[in-house]
Amino acid sequence: MTDPIRRMFRLSSLPFRLFFIIMVLLPSAPTQADPAADRVQELFRQGWDFESRMHLDLTNLDRAMAVYEEAICLAPDNEEARWRLGEVTFKKSEEVRDPKERKQLVERTIALAEQALAMNPKSVGGMYWAGTAYARLADMSGMLSAIKQISQAKTYLHQAMATDPDHRLSVLSGVILALIYSQAPWPVKDQPRAMELARRAYEKDPDLTIASLSLAKVYLAEGKTGPAVALLEKCLATERPTYIWDAVLYDWPEAKKILTGIRPQ
Repeated sequence: MTDPIRRMFRLSSLPFRLFFIIMVLLPSAPTQADPAADRVQELFRQGWDFESRMHLDLTNLDRAMAVYEEAICLAPDNEEARWRLGEVTFKKSEEVRDPKERKQLVERTIALAEQALAMNPKSVGGMYWAGTAYARLADMSGMLSAIKQISQAKTYLHQAMATDPDHRLSVLSGVILALIYSQAPWPVKDQPRAMELARRAYEKDPDLTIASLSLAKVYLAEGKTGPAVALLEKCLATERPTYIWDAVLYDWPEAKKILTGIRPQ
């Protein structure tokens, strides 16, 4: 190729080079907003706010349920919306006195949590609430049903811990497992394992009042009253509980009741 032809070839490619450079330097087009996704995230924030104030007014649970149901309508394939609705459904069941209605709410929790897992098999929220609801269902069932339900609870809760050990719901999974291993009849009962799980949860979050309460229960099951009393007092003295609503409604009253039983007034 002669020099003039070679030079012409280079010059003819110059516009294409300039075009490429300009396209690289130009700012990329802004990502288009997704109003539905933004709305779902806002609904999650609203729902959590309602849940965190349930100890002030239990009707906040109904408000949270309505918010999460709206999130599911907007995003039917959102697994988090499913297990969040399952979470508040379970909390609602804890406040219901009619056994039939309570069981229905617990079963709905399981359905919602398992729907979340069908959408995302690694959903820690789905695992935790399915496991916790199966454990509660075992409390309400006959012996034969309870054995199967406890087995399902253990499977889900261990999966949660294995999937993401530092997830807040994995810490709670350890607490529920500790109670299962400590309080369930043989052959599920495993006191050393209960102690290991309860200690691990307490070490991960000393301000989690259910963790100190559960570890105290495990100590009591072993006849170790001194360490149990210290943990019960620690539970009651927690200034900033991880979940203030659970502390006020459940953990502090139970800790006081157990302490009264240990050392009557």
